[in-house]
Amino acid sequence: MKAAHLFLLLTLLPPCLGLSTEFDRVMARAKRGDLQAQSDLGLMYEYGEGVSQDYAQAIHWYQKAAEQGSAKAESLLGYMYYKGKSVPQDYTLAAAWYRKAAEHGYAEAQLALGNMYDAGQGVPQDDKEATYWYLKAAEQGDPQAQNNVALAFWRGQGVEVDVAESARWYRKAAEQGLPQAQAILGILYVVGQGVPKDTVAAYVWTSLAVQGGFGKASGARDKIAKLMTPGQEQEARRRARAWLKKTSGQ
Repeated sequence: MKAAHLFLLLTLLPPCLGLSTEFDRVMARAKRGDLQAQSDLGLMYEYGEGVSQDYAQAIHWYQKAAEQGSAKAESLLGYMYYKGKSVPQDYTLAAAWYRKAAEHGYAEAQLALGNMYDAGQGVPQDDKEATYWYLKAAEQGDPQAQNNVALAFWRGQGVEVDVAESARWYRKAAEQGLPQAQAILGILYVVGQGVPKDTVAAYVWTSLAVQGGFGKASGARDKIAKLMTPGQEQEARRRARAWLKKTSGQ
């Protein structure tokens, strides 16, 4: 009881007596000019972690870090302007900040800038530019960007139509667990577009998409099941279980 009582008293001591919170520690480093701490402090203010939510303070600290060349902070500023958090929504400024971060190699900003070119928000609509930035992010392993690149090659948006290249990028995204890409890859195996026809592989990927939360793939999975022998379906289920076990680390 005495130990528990002592612990309770210690938790009530103010920071000035030596017990500082994580917020206090991050704030101290941020005030000393620590670039990472400034970005982290902005996030704490944006999401109200350890402090009352305050978008204006979030922007203040993102700006501090961005002025030191932090690509992460530049991207976060782009997001604040894109969403209009504590500032007027401004797609032009959002695109400008995303561009700074994208040019510094920040994958999230490259994806965001690609989306803005795709939609014509803050920049002229331009399929070629959109795909250029999607590729930059995809090459760094961003699964959503990989999915977007796959779609670009499928439709010929900013690049020549290349079904095999489309399937290659869908596979990259699917192997990272993106349900939409898994569903499309499964359908490609059914029709033999960019990959050999393979109903077992088709069932595996559509089944994984459904288990990943993409319910729209259930219809395709069930239709594929009708094309399979009982042995093929059993094998497909085994492969899907093995994939899930491997990716879950169990």
